[in-house]
Amino acid sequence: MRKIKPLLLTRLTAHTHQPIDSVFTFIANHENYKRWYPGVVSVTSVDDMPHGVVGKTYCETLQMPGGRLQNIQIVTIASTPPHRFVTQGDFAPLLPQMTFELSSSEGGGTDVMWMFHSRHTSPVRRLVARLIFRPILRRQATHAMATLTRLLEQLSLIHISEPTRLGMI
Repeated sequence: MRKIKPLLLTRLTAHTHQPIDSVFTFIANHENYKRWYPGVVSVTSVDDMPHGVVGKTYCETLQMPGGRLQNIQIVTIASTPPHRFVTQGDFAPLLPQMTFELSSSEGGGTDVMWMFHSRHTSPVRRLVARLIFRPILRRQATHAMATLTRLLEQLSLIHISEPTRLGMI
């Protein structure tokens, strides 16, 4: 049986003048997600593991269309500081996976690549993801990336939630 790759829904890139370690620390603390992604009401840790380590789990609350609140469990599934950070969520209609890939820029600062995938393997679910979720995620992610980039540029002014100890896979 062949393994089906996750379906890419959107990919965005940006540049910040902040050093790669600072960018990774900010992104790997998923509690910061509510600061820059539209519709996220709250993100809380559900365990005492440090941010940025594989297995770290969060409860993310989203405001859905119509105002309904939806809790999603988010788990860090890969973390290679300071270059790669990957989470997966249990939101059944989408089975989201979010990946950040960071690289130091030749001119200084950090280049950020951010991708959203759906992990569904069913052809019908993948079609729904492409037709319904992709346009919504692209619109939200474009806004979110602009907000994230602004926040990262102000990183030295932002209080980052608790000191972060980073782990590797």
